[in-house]
Amino acid sequence: MVESSVPDLRTRLLESALSIVAESGASALTVRAVAKAAGCSTMGVYTHFSGKSGLIDAIVDSGFDALDAHAAQAWEHAEAGREGLVAVAEAYRAWALENPTQFQTMFAPGIAGYDPSDATRERMWDVFYAHRSRVASVLESADGDPAAWHQTAMAMWSCVHGHVAIELLRVSYATPEIARYEASDLGALIDAQIAAAKVAASR
Repeated sequence: MVESSVPDLRTRLLESALSIVAESGASALTVRAVAKAAGCSTMGVYTHFSGKSGLIDAIVDSGFDALDAHAAQAWEHAEAGREGLVAVAEAYRAWALENPTQFQTMFAPGIAGYDPSDATRERMWDVFYAHRSRVASVLESADGDPAAWHQTAMAMWSCVHGHVAIELLRVSYATPEIARYEASDLGALIDAQIAAAKVAASR
């Protein structure tokens, strides 16, 4: 078995799973492969995660936990309002660029036979609802009908996520010309969404 300096088997298994996906793709993620990489028997995977789907749930859950924590910290340390939303967007990008494999697994698992558990689905939406509350506070509609600002929150997340996803692709497929392009101005993206929300509210 492979020796590891990480004493916690659960952590080793998670790290091993991410390494396998990063190096060989999602199709290579099997209980046997993860156990071998972590230096344990397959029983270790079943004991800690009840199998492959539980292992992937743990990867996704831990990713959303970390992303949520980074966003909350950015919001807390930024000035209220628009600056807070920009700080959260930049934290979102920074975390994704530092953890590309986990980020991509969270939002586009693409792993055959994997169906997220109800708890994992709820964890993802908890993160979105936290984002939605921040957007609502900036739009001064936190006490209003959620439908009035739900779409703005969704559009803002989608816009930032899309640009971050393209940046990740650029890292993988960049030509010398593309590599010289500056990263997206997330502040401008946030401003555009806030302006669109105000126009919609005035109608």
